[in-house]
Amino acid sequence: MIFIIFFGILALIFIGLNIYDNSNLQKIENYYLKKKCLNVVYSKGEYKGFCQDSIVKIPNSFSPDLQKDKEIVKFSEINEVKKENLMIIINKNYKIRFQNKENLEKFYNVIEGRKK
Repeated sequence: MIFIIFFGILALIFIGLNIYDNSNLQKIENYYLKKKCLNVVYSKGEYKGFCQDSIVKIPNSFSPDLQKDKEIVKFSEINEVKKENLMIIINKNYKIRFQNKENLEKFYNVIEGRKK
């Protein structure tokens, strides 16, 4: 009987965390929609997308603070772009990691086309 109660409590905690996590994902998706961002991709624990004049990267977490946690690089500030080991490196210090080469190539081509 104790085991049933224990596993029931664990199941409730797991379900609660999933519901809470999904509401955070909705906040991130709404942010990208509001900013009219395109080609939003999720990989390596973060969302990446192209907005009107910048690249916006938001880490996935249980409590995302969309004002503080996001990283933004404006296309006008991009001087150098290179690909390295499923990663795009911009201006030697801003790194965007990918899980597959297909998404990396899409992002790289857009960056090369839009940088000034």
